[in-house]
Amino acid sequence: MAWLLGLDAGLQGRRFPLETTFLVGRGPYNHVVIDDPRVSRQHAKVSPEDGEHIVHDLGSANGTFVNDEAVKRRKLVEGDMVRFGPFRFRFEVKSSEVDNRSQPPPRKAVEERTRVGFEVPTRILNAVDAASAISTVMPSGLVELEDADRKLRTLYAFLHAISTTLDHDELLTRILRNLLDVFPTAGAMAAYILEADGSRLAPAIVVQRDGRLGPPGSPLAESIQREVVQRGQALISSPMSLSWDDEGPPSGGLVMHAPMLARGEVYGVLNVRGGSRSSFTQGELDLLTALAAHAALALQNARMHQQKLAQQRLEQDLLLAEQIQKSFLPSQLPEVSSMRFVTEYRPAYTVGGDFYDVFWVGPGKLGVIIGDVSGKGVSAALLMARVSSDLRAAVLGEPDPAHAMARVNKSVLERGQHDIFVTAIAMTIDIVQRRLTFSSAGHVPPFIARADGSVVRIDGGASTPIGLFDGAVYEQLDLWLGAGDVIVLCTDGVTEATAPAGEQYGFDRIEASLRSASRDAPQLAASLMADVARHVATAPQYDDLTLLLCGFVA
Repeated sequence: MAWLLGLDAGLQGRRFPLETTFLVGRGPYNHVVIDDPRVSRQHAKVSPEDGEHIVHDLGSANGTFVNDEAVKRRKLVEGDMVRFGPFRFRFEVKSSEVDNRSQPPPRKAVEERTRVGFEVPTRILNAVDAASAISTVMPSGLVELEDADRKLRTLYAFLHAISTTLDHDELLTRILRNLLDVFPTAGAMAAYILEADGSRLAPAIVVQRDGRLGPPGSPLAESIQREVVQRGQALISSPMSLSWDDEGPPSGGLVMHAPMLARGEVYGVLNVRGGSRSSFTQGELDLLTALAAHAALALQNARMHQQKLAQQRLEQDLLLAEQIQKSFLPSQLPEVSSMRFVTEYRPAYTVGGDFYDVFWVGPGKLGVIIGDVSGKGVSAALLMARVSSDLRAAVLGEPDPAHAMARVNKSVLERGQHDIFVTAIAMTIDIVQRRLTFSSAGHVPPFIARADGSVVRIDGGASTPIGLFDGAVYEQLDLWLGAGDVIVLCTDGVTEATAPAGEQYGFDRIEASLRSASRDAPQLAASLMADVARHVATAPQYDDLTLLLCGFVA
């Protein structure tokens, strides 16, 4: 048995067996790792050749020395002092068992115990900074080139295997199955995914060597999570029950943990679980760390692809919802020679809760409704479809608008939708007599722009919104319009249109705008909408906005 015996602090007294090619350097995959800038990433190797041991310098910056003589290749003999940079070792050949009683215990990493009774006690054996595990330094020397070639081939095969799917769950399973090929001594592969808010590392899946799939089981120990997720370290750990001996770390029960790092963020953790007789080297941990980074990027791309598909489906659904909602609004208003109708409908989102309609209820008599369901978006649009249909049917079936309001109020309350309410105006117009009969359920009061230039706000005929009180009584009011008069109905999207400074448009601005415009219904509507736009300026639209004007031709 041949050994290198450490002579300097930190390595003093440690014996390193030279059974196979033995690597020395600063990199994490060497057999002896010397974390010192005076030692090259892969400094030297000692290899058995024809029954002898030969030391090779691998192009190191500070040289390899035998008995203080710089060498590139040298056969070692018993008692030679070998120096890698400033770190000294003595070459020994022993035919009998080494007496270890005077040796200090082998070097161990800091042990971190977890909460006994809640987690399996775990010790951390080795660690690698995952963010810098993939070096950009060009390899030098035959051994480094061979190692780089092996890693590149493994990486290429791994990337090729996982590049043919964008389904997140299938990709995750494929990653673990391919890791079983990369690490043939492993018994199982597991994955843990960090939840979107970063609050929890959730167990995702485990793939056994025999192909079985299942949950990873217990969560990772807190000490492991802290090192891997928070500090970005790749680790080799073992249960506390396994002990080290003179041959190095224990075999069996070892686990490698590597953070899946992509775009500077931890996506999850890959977990390589050793078999009963397996052990892992720093080189394998380094390789797992590189593969985990590419796995994280692939999984992130798959998740973004799924989110994009979901967003596209949502946009398609909203577009369909918009088309359906528009079908509930009148595509064409009644043609009456003595009247003009103007409408404006602008939902805050793709769909909204405002509605309006103008329809015949009998010879020479029109029905007009306008309303606003509480809330915005899809939920308000769904209820808008139901309530607008109910209110139209009620106006067609009831002699008075007030009775129609009471009927719809009862219907809404019977459906048990206590978290919503509806403001609305129901109105009938006698075209010959120019008489308007209307009832308001808590809605924005209408305005009459008279032919003489005056503007009147109608506050009468008002009652509580639909859907609040059982047995609510609704008032109604009769009005007469003259030639050239226009009645203006709107929702609170007009009155509550908000400027960047927070000031609402309000009733006074409506009256001022109506006074300044001509009595023609289209010009009144255009003037009012232009004034609202000037008031709002660059501020976002606060609410659904609907405008309905009915005017008698002069």
